[in-house]
Amino acid sequence: MIDLILKITDRYAEGLKGVLDRRSQWLNHHKEVRDHLKEIAAVLNEKASYKPNYFVDTNHAFSEEINGTCANLPSLTFRCGEMPLDLSFKNAMGERKEYTEQGFYITFTPVITGQIIVLLLPHYSPLIGEKPEYINIAVIDHPENLTPDAIDQIIARGMEMAYYSSFTGMMDQQKLELHEQENQRPHTPIGFKRYESTEKVK
Repeated sequence: MIDLILKITDRYAEGLKGVLDRRSQWLNHHKEVRDHLKEIAAVLNEKASYKPNYFVDTNHAFSEEINGTCANLPSLTFRCGEMPLDLSFKNAMGERKEYTEQGFYITFTPVITGQIIVLLLPHYSPLIGEKPEYINIAVIDHPENLTPDAIDQIIARGMEMAYYSSFTGMMDQQKLELHEQENQRPHTPIGFKRYESTEKVK
């Protein structure tokens, strides 16, 4: 029985080695992933017919307890800028208010096990609803598996999902497969009251 207990205990050492190996992979590999994401952003910024601007950010895990960062857990975010809704509101005082839709975020973030989780924060607007929750779109067990082809597939999938969360793509939601729809925000009415105009229309 002691041999069995010892064998189980040794699994901790094996598990720790696996965690440290995966973290080391990500530290060595995340710059290549970042550079490829920047290449994608550059192509979209140059050639896409619609340009909200695309960006790549590097972030680090943060401890509020000591206001410190962890250099061992960098994350990468591929995101687009705000999208104008082309709606302008004006009151009797002449004040104007225009609204925008927040851009999507696709984040490659390491977790404590050394795996990389890819999360999507969809588009949202205060006119349509509250800030949505992140959607898990991929789990990468070994960071070195994030090849350029794998990154392209993840970004394509994430951007397609993001499109359906945008006001520009909500009409197309019914075209999605049922199993994909459960990850999407339901269509909600624009969040403002109707105002009875005093202007007569003939």
